[in-house]
Amino acid sequence: MIRIFSKVFVLCLVSFFSYSSLYSQVNPDDITIARDEYGVPHIFGKTDADAAYGLAWAHSEDDFKNIQYNVLSGKNMLGRVLGKEGALFDFGLQFLNIDSTVDARYEKDISPEYKKVLTGYVQGLNDYAKAHPKEVLYKKAFPVTEKDIVKGGVLQTSLMAGVGMAIKAIKDMRIKKFYEINDVGSNAIAIAPSQTEDGKTWLAVNSHQPLEGRFAWYEAHVQSEEGWDIIGGLFPGGTSIFVGTNRYLGWAHTTNYHSFGDIYKIEINPKNKKQYRYDDEWRDFGKRMVKLKVKVAGVGIGVRKQVLLTEYGPTYKNKEGLYAIRFPSYNNIRATDEWFHLNKAKSFDEFESVVKMKAIPLFNIIYADVEGNIYLHSGGNVPLRNPELDWSQPIAGTSSKYKWTDIVPYNRMPTVKNPDCGYIYNANNTPLYCTGDQCEWGGDFIGLHKFMYNRGERFKYLFENHKGNFSWDDFHRIKFDKMYHNDTTASYLRHFKKLYELDEKKYPDIADAIQKIKHWNLEGAVDNREAALAMITHNYLYKKLNAPFAFLMISKEPVPEKELVEALRYANKFLLKTHGTIDVPLGDVQKYIRGNVSFPASGLREVARAAEATLYDEKKGIFRITGGDGYIQMVKFSKAGVEINSINTYGASAHPESHHYTDQMQLFSEEKFRKMTFDKAENMKNAEKIYHPGAN
Repeated sequence: MIRIFSKVFVLCLVSFFSYSSLYSQVNPDDITIARDEYGVPHIFGKTDADAAYGLAWAHSEDDFKNIQYNVLSGKNMLGRVLGKEGALFDFGLQFLNIDSTVDARYEKDISPEYKKVLTGYVQGLNDYAKAHPKEVLYKKAFPVTEKDIVKGGVLQTSLMAGVGMAIKAIKDMRIKKFYEINDVGSNAIAIAPSQTEDGKTWLAVNSHQPLEGRFAWYEAHVQSEEGWDIIGGLFPGGTSIFVGTNRYLGWAHTTNYHSFGDIYKIEINPKNKKQYRYDDEWRDFGKRMVKLKVKVAGVGIGVRKQVLLTEYGPTYKNKEGLYAIRFPSYNNIRATDEWFHLNKAKSFDEFESVVKMKAIPLFNIIYADVEGNIYLHSGGNVPLRNPELDWSQPIAGTSSKYKWTDIVPYNRMPTVKNPDCGYIYNANNTPLYCTGDQCEWGGDFIGLHKFMYNRGERFKYLFENHKGNFSWDDFHRIKFDKMYHNDTTASYLRHFKKLYELDEKKYPDIADAIQKIKHWNLEGAVDNREAALAMITHNYLYKKLNAPFAFLMISKEPVPEKELVEALRYANKFLLKTHGTIDVPLGDVQKYIRGNVSFPASGLREVARAAEATLYDEKKGIFRITGGDGYIQMVKFSKAGVEINSINTYGASAHPESHHYTDQMQLFSEEKFRKMTFDKAENMKNAEKIYHPGAN
């Protein structure tokens, strides 16, 4: 009995000292957080680990709940808090074998510099949880480890790189539409000094994400004495800046839609269900057991599911059969490591060498720097497929010929550096169009993203038709453009043309609405008195057809007249019922709303001033913007320094009682910005609040 007690005591002691050592590496007194007048944290630390601790602490103060959701997804515990919704992420973690992969590769694959950042970050999270136990969603989730953060990052980037879409396509039996896009996108623009009025390099960082929740942008300034000094945006649980600007350079991401993986139809042996065909033989399935715990009516229910494994990858079954998926993304655990090193790059050569890690599994990069360089790279892990084979989805999963093992190398991916045309843009359109015609990238590979739609068409038109150097007002106007391109060959009018050709005599009950929509100038300004009718028509269509709105612009066929009439009839009836007229300004119908604060919202789906509206108050006829334009930077670079103008939709805090919950909304609604600076003395002088973590 004494021996057993002694062993237990020793184990507890070892556990205690291991836990204590985690907390002894960063001294919170070495970290200073200075909150500016908008509550944005400027975090100062001696080391990168100190700064990461401060980032974790400051972000937790503002949005600990959503940080925990993202951390739980890397611990196989999200289902215990969010029920079925969370269990889908827990399933993905194990289905893709991410948990085991990170455990096996962490020590070898993750750089020593980033390991220090991870250690500081998790110490910050754990210290915050310990100091605020009432905010902890699931006590068993703490302490968080470095591997938990990496696992969550690999899972989330893999899902964004098409894995989530592939599983959903199999589940919904829509595999042939596997390549369809979603409504999450972004804009980015870089203009060379030769084309700007002040001879500086300009960059617009403008990502489109949900405005609240696990994937909403949070702004921070992180500065250490080891050279980490950057201002930008990150998601809850992020250990460094994802898009932003340091003292030398800046970059934006936009989502690209290369084919980042494949779906295979598996042939099962009719005489032995435990086997599948591969080349000319029947092979035994491998097996993996997924273990979940799902909260149902407040009780955690254990669930076990067996996953069959093939040469291509794990399988998922629907009513039509068994399918395997194969993506490179979940076999590379270094994405967040790459982002950290992008944060610290001080020149184009350093930045490009980090991009060549090819650890981030998707995204375009649009870049600018103080030396006058501009650059676009359409990156990610695209399978290197045999061009002699048919890669239509789903692929017949019976031949080793379709089992790719490599990815398209960096030098074959779309890349444009310092084009003579003097500008680069991307708005989720194909990277084949990113600058002037004579400066475009001209390569190709299997799976290259080739489609174009409104935002890219607008940027192409606005840049090609601009005369002379760009003024800052020109730059601002292009970024906040609210138009559908008024050209019958362009994606919007080509697919919605029947809406503008409707015959009032054929549909007398909506004759007024038809006349009004025909007079619309295709712009989504707040005072536009036709745009509200169009916005509601659009919203009805994309829900009715169960497809992202942008997908309606790249489909093979125009939207049918029957569907357009039905949607316009609904919009007409809705406005008459809720506003008494269809002659109503867009800003009276579409708003930015948080708590009891509301401002009119310009923009529409799939215009540069992107605004994804969701019905908020059916009785009053009010739509709330839930996605689209979020965190924005507009930056000037020169050898004299960097000038950053930034804005976020709501405010720095996710807590309704905070005055920073809504204090940026009016500026955002009016398309205005705040100025940010790297200068520590200035930030300390003008700070609303200065403190050490744990001391406030």
